[in-house]
Amino acid sequence: MATRYPMGANMKQTGAILGIAPEAVLRRVGLSATLADEEDFSVTAEMFFRLWDAMCVEADRPGVEMDLAMAYAHGPFIPAIFAFSCADTLALGLGRLSHFKALIGPAIMDVTRLDGQLHLTLRPSDPSLRMPARMGLFELLYIVECARSFTGVELYPVASSLPGPLDLDPAALAYLGSAPKTTDVVSLTFSPEDADRPLITRSGALWDTLEPGLVAQLRAKTDVSSMAARVRESLREALPGGAASIEDMARRLNLSKRSLQRRLSEEGTSFQDLLSKTRFDLAVQYLKNSDLSVPEISYLLGYRETSSFFRAFQSWTGMTPGDYRSKEAV
Repeated sequence: MATRYPMGANMKQTGAILGIAPEAVLRRVGLSATLADEEDFSVTAEMFFRLWDAMCVEADRPGVEMDLAMAYAHGPFIPAIFAFSCADTLALGLGRLSHFKALIGPAIMDVTRLDGQLHLTLRPSDPSLRMPARMGLFELLYIVECARSFTGVELYPVASSLPGPLDLDPAALAYLGSAPKTTDVVSLTFSPEDADRPLITRSGALWDTLEPGLVAQLRAKTDVSSMAARVRESLREALPGGAASIEDMARRLNLSKRSLQRRLSEEGTSFQDLLSKTRFDLAVQYLKNSDLSVPEISYLLGYRETSSFFRAFQSWTGMTPGDYRSKEAV
């Protein structure tokens, strides 16, 4: 089942900022205008991007991305951005934001350090999609404004890029300091000095209060969006007791066997594939990090006969469990 992202409140907020009617935006993408009145209205990643482009078109003026970036950086409370603000440094804050980015929209954010520089990339959570260049520009401006607000310094990225050419209005160009390059991703690079700047908004106490709720939200989102993840978690719990058939998993997840098979097929996997992968991951974990005997590991993986575990492990690795453990111990 495709992950869905809440859009109802976002469209109302964006509409108010840009002075446009959400109903008109919905009609542009072929959706019913009545959805504008539904607070829990949610969409797929593809429709999320289409609606974003449609809002920019409906506004029909230069500087839309800058207007939205400034408004959102200083407007609605967004827990993941607040988590960013509580960190000690810009690098730590952006790293924290990358962890919770999935709570905001259909994008994956990666943060790395290379030669001291802080490099940030954004890409769609669905690899078959391309992030709209105008949405990418909003992300660049938004992150830079948050970085400025949280450090108290008028910093500039040393480099940036967008997925496709885009005519920037003078204000956006001046804000970034230089024109973004055209690549296949949205990216920002900050200097080593800026990466290690302390945040004037940092607060360990607030982060300790906020973190459990954000982690729970992220876990819930993963569980809802991925049936495969739910099955693997259930298998980890059920394997030692031997109740790990597809019928057992369907009962644990309150689904029929047919519904479970269909949901997994929609995600491009199968129960047998997940069972095999879960057993392999646990087997490797036990062999590397415990003194459990091979028969004990076989039992914990839900095999009735140790010989069945031997055959399975050899099919995965070409080695016996004992040979694998010896090799890893070297």
